[in-house]
Amino acid sequence: MEASVVYHRPRHIQFTLARTLEIEPDCPECPKDDPGTVATCPDCGSKMAYQGRARLRSGVLVHHFECVHSHREVHSLSIVISE
Repeated sequence: MEASVVYHRPRHIQFTLARTLEIEPDCPECPKDDPGTVATCPDCGSKMAYQGRARLRSGVLVHHFECVHSHREVHSLSIVISE
């Protein structure tokens, strides 16, 4: 079954979950309970840092990933957790 992915528009770092720059080899890249879930940045192709579980405004539970390009440009996406 294909995972449902929600792409968010790039944001300034003060409006994101990631407040610090995480170097790619050190950043958490997948959730501990689902080691098969890894996200790739749609802009640069790097592995995205896993930021944890979150809920969208609609109430849907998701795994949230972010990729920091600069303090003005943080790309993020969410993968819907199927129940």
